[in-house]
Amino acid sequence: MFSLPLFKQSIKSNGVFLLVITAILTLLNVEFAIINDTKPMLFVIFYGMMTLIVPSIYVLVTSNSLVSNQVDRGSMAYILSNPVKRSAVVFTQASYFVLSLAGMFLVNTLAALGANSQSEYNLSMAQQAAHGATGYLTTEMIIQLNFSCFAVTLALAGITFMFSSIFNLSKYAMAFSGTVIGVSILAKIMSLFGTMGIKAMSNFKYLTFGSLFDVSSILQGKNDWVVLTIVALLISFVGFVIGSVWFAKKDLPL
Repeated sequence: MFSLPLFKQSIKSNGVFLLVITAILTLLNVEFAIINDTKPMLFVIFYGMMTLIVPSIYVLVTSNSLVSNQVDRGSMAYILSNPVKRSAVVFTQASYFVLSLAGMFLVNTLAALGANSQSEYNLSMAQQAAHGATGYLTTEMIIQLNFSCFAVTLALAGITFMFSSIFNLSKYAMAFSGTVIGVSILAKIMSLFGTMGIKAMSNFKYLTFGSLFDVSSILQGKNDWVVLTIVALLISFVGFVIGSVWFAKKDLPL
């Protein structure tokens, strides 16, 4: 059910890219958290946009690399020529995908905790994102913020992995995955104008996966974010399951 050699190959093929994206996300987080000029934008820009945009780049490229691109260029034929079942292949690739994203957000969480310990964040600086929240950013809030971001990223990962598993040509997988991610990012950016007084623009939040990440709920100590996070995890689960089952049963050009 799990192929260790394939898992190691996935690390070798995608590890450098993972490190680069993780470094970018983490550095942005630290910068927004500790520099006085950027602190007021921590929740509007970093948690409002960057935690969707930066991981989405990794999700889009890696989902394609793990399945559809290998089918497209013929390397999947070599993998399946060994005594390994399709179910083991797709489970291994999905496992790498999930674990790599978990590692990305774990590093980001630790960096955020470290930055906050050095320069404690006063929620009064959070502008529109806090909606009246007071006090200081706590360890619990940081963990909740990053776990919720992780769940939303997993939702995108599940959808893109599904497309990568369905299509034998990487151009189709990239087209469908890119459309989902592109629309989600664009709608998220447009919806931010709704928090700046342009109420009609706030309706764009219904077109983005970013709406499953509720910063205000976490900062205000409410539990609305829990339901949204569960929805994101369910979307991820469904996407990975459909992709895995489809790949295991479909005809491959081997």
